[in-house]
Amino acid sequence: MKKFSIGLIGFGIWGKKILEELIFLQAKVHVFEVGLKGRTEALSKGASSFETNFDSFMSCELDAIIIASSTSSHSDLLKLLTSSQLPIFVEKPLTNNSSDLSEIQQLDLQSVFVMHIWKYHSGVRLLGRLAREGRVGEIKGVKSIRANWTSPRTDTNSLWNLAIHDLSICETILGDIPKRKQAVGERHSGELRGVVALMGSEPYYHFEVSNRYPEKLREIRVFGTEGVMVLTDEKVDYISIYNGDDGSELLLDSMEKIHFDSTPPLRVELQVFLDFLNGGVPPETDLEEGIRLIQHLIEIEKLV
Repeated sequence: MKKFSIGLIGFGIWGKKILEELIFLQAKVHVFEVGLKGRTEALSKGASSFETNFDSFMSCELDAIIIASSTSSHSDLLKLLTSSQLPIFVEKPLTNNSSDLSEIQQLDLQSVFVMHIWKYHSGVRLLGRLAREGRVGEIKGVKSIRANWTSPRTDTNSLWNLAIHDLSICETILGDIPKRKQAVGERHSGELRGVVALMGSEPYYHFEVSNRYPEKLREIRVFGTEGVMVLTDEKVDYISIYNGDDGSELLLDSMEKIHFDSTPPLRVELQVFLDFLNGGVPPETDLEEGIRLIQHLIEIEKLV
């Protein structure tokens, strides 16, 4: 496989993780960051160059670009990169406001994909497959919770930063996103820091996101007529299945664990992107999907 040259824009929390995975996947990485902070770390971790001038960065021989900068910068960067015609993988969410979304929709963008990492999580994919196969009977609904204390992202509220994951999980398990029904938000100084939303009915999707939990929670529950499937955390390598209908006695000794591939989903999605550059199938998380999920966020936010 060709050793692709990837331009990485942004060297924050996720930029650093992306660099490490790209190096693991034997890609050549050129980093662009507006300041020198992180230069030593990037080069020591294998980056081929660390540029603070955008023109110098773009003069590198690049096969593709990954945008891992602040969400508020995504729209302007996509405008700048339109003429390059390079394949682009952009971190979620695609944008943090509806006006930028309208501008992005007007751009002549080719081969742009969005990094909806939970669609590449083997546990989420397994839940979706088992739900379709009827492993726990007819699916009545899915519930997810995504919570922690504060957030390093200061340019997006908790709904846009966290719930974008839940919407992608919803699509993976149920096949689509049910129409919104109700939502309640917790605001601090005008900013959403927590949202509980209910979407659809039989199957429903119920999610809670919050940056006001002292503990970190990442849980998904799939409720069926013949059992409940649970992914208890993003880092476990199994789902738990509790068999029984709504009137059954809970027998813990009959609980099953089904293990799945524990390869980090970030590595999986980056490998898919590199495979695409090598002539493989494009990532399923295309620009159209990124736009669609943002449109759902906009509609949910109207309820809170």
